[in-house]
Amino acid sequence: MQKYRFFSLFFVLFLLGDFVAQISLQKFTDDFKNLSENKFGSLSIAIIDLDRDSVLADVHAEKTLMCASTAKLFSTFSALEILGADYKPKTRIYTNGFIDKNGVLTGDLIIRGGGDVTLGSKYFYEEELDFGFMSLWMDQLRAHGIRSIQGNIITDGSDFSYAGAPDGWDWSDMGNYYGAGASGINFYDNTVKYYFDTPSTGEKVKFKGTFPLDSMLKFRHTIKSANIRNDRSYLYGAPYSQDRFGIGSLPSNRTDFVVKGSMHDPEYMLANEFYGFLRDSNFHISGSARGNRLLNQPKMMYDSLTLLYTHKGQNLFDIIKLTNEKSINLFAEGMLNLIGFEQNSYGSTESGIRAIYKNFEGKIDLSGMDLKDGSGLSRKNAVSARNFVNLLSYIHCSSLNDTFRSTLAVAGKSGTLKNICRSQPASGRIFAKSGTLSNVKAYAGFVKTMTGKNLAFALIVNNFEGSRYQLVKKMERIFNAMASY
Repeated sequence: MQKYRFFSLFFVLFLLGDFVAQISLQKFTDDFKNLSENKFGSLSIAIIDLDRDSVLADVHAEKTLMCASTAKLFSTFSALEILGADYKPKTRIYTNGFIDKNGVLTGDLIIRGGGDVTLGSKYFYEEELDFGFMSLWMDQLRAHGIRSIQGNIITDGSDFSYAGAPDGWDWSDMGNYYGAGASGINFYDNTVKYYFDTPSTGEKVKFKGTFPLDSMLKFRHTIKSANIRNDRSYLYGAPYSQDRFGIGSLPSNRTDFVVKGSMHDPEYMLANEFYGFLRDSNFHISGSARGNRLLNQPKMMYDSLTLLYTHKGQNLFDIIKLTNEKSINLFAEGMLNLIGFEQNSYGSTESGIRAIYKNFEGKIDLSGMDLKDGSGLSRKNAVSARNFVNLLSYIHCSSLNDTFRSTLAVAGKSGTLKNICRSQPASGRIFAKSGTLSNVKAYAGFVKTMTGKNLAFALIVNNFEGSRYQLVKKMERIFNAMASY
């Protein structure tokens, strides 16, 4: 009898402990909601127990908000599920002419873009090797007996959109390196390096040039030297426009200080760079470098052309891992384009988003969600915490669960979460994607608790007051509470 009473008491305490833990998580989120920082802002929070399929905390969970880079969870997992971890984007080289016995190609050399974001990327190649693909391409031309070209170098990204940037991207973002849009042809991370010499504090810096070189670039700036340690300059310019200008400050008394901006037209710039590379390698080329967008001609009929070489990019898993750990906008947009290309035979933001919704139809409740891009840079994205935990719950039950989790940043350990909850209970237990815009802070992902439970969560805040650093410190209370659940 005494043994029975002990068991009954233990069982009651067990249930009560579980109840208290649930109340505790709800209390932590309620306390966060009531912070002065959130008085005039909006937030959406959801925490669920994945093993029991139960809600542990809910604060406006169905409210859709700007979610910043947490949107990458939708684009990266969709790419993994639809395209597969081993998928490799392709860039193909064709000719519309013929090669004579003297090695002269009479006709154009045509580079057909396949949406590869890894071509010459610093994330995959060391700086001295980032243009190594051009040597490989040249070797392939020589293997076909080509020594000179009586024609043009044409790059063609028309299997993908020429929109330049998704709906809702801000003017203040697009000229900077993180605001580089994806297209059918991407290379060198669609980045241009601007070089400056910076004089004494207060004086205007000297602009020295760019790499890659664009002879048509029209760059003006008001950037001055300042007694600072980091780059505080901003570059402005629309897609396809060679008019660029810069503002802000750079550290004083530096030589060859580099500021990274977005590339105005990667399609044309690749043609121009490869043209110059071949000329420097003693290839005679009678024509010029041309991008298809500017040619205004009918779409090329590739079935009637001669395929010379197919270049394969890096595998999708590695692209996804870098995207989620380092929050690379270009990679996320590129994968969204690839989803659209493979599903709808045309690569664009809209085509990719349509494919995502179709893929999740009948599988996930995405009520209220309105995606505008793949990276989260769009300020027109509207996603709720409920949308995120529904996605995470689906991933948890998927055969791709372990694969996808391994691509996420880990609190206190890696990626954009490296400095979150360091040496705290949540360190090593939260696997998530962070999101940051000027008035947005968000996190969404998985938690492996100290007691072995599996949770999913999403925490989105818009238009908060005060510093982002202090807000994140208060978010950490929720993260540590989840880890201790």
